[in-house]
Amino acid sequence: MRGVTITDSKNNFLTVDLVDILHLLGSQAQDSEWEISDVECVGFAADALHKLSDSKTRVPGQTLLQMAAHLTQVIDGEFIGYGEGEKQPWIIVRAVDSSAYDVQSEDEDVLAQIRCRFKEVTDFHS
Repeated sequence: MRGVTITDSKNNFLTVDLVDILHLLGSQAQDSEWEISDVECVGFAADALHKLSDSKTRVPGQTLLQMAAHLTQVIDGEFIGYGEGEKQPWIIVRAVDSSAYDVQSEDEDVLAQIRCRFKEVTDFHS
């Protein structure tokens, strides 16, 4: 999978969060099922997201979006998006130590949207 790393920041603080990426992905993110793992986060929905991360079950995209909107910060975590009934993910979003988001996808349009929306974006190949 190809990928990009987002490091937009201000005063040494990351200015991008999971909810921003999910909003950018729009209905494709909302219509997906998400596997969540290794999450460390703070905010109103943090406890619920930690429980989902521990359970290793897929979560509807709308549920993830609602939870992400009620977080102050996602420090670490992996969010793997699957189309309905699909076994292979279409996207992987990783929060990296409060300093970056890595986004991987085979869909070049998704990566292009991210490059256009965010300011500090670098490409990588996995």
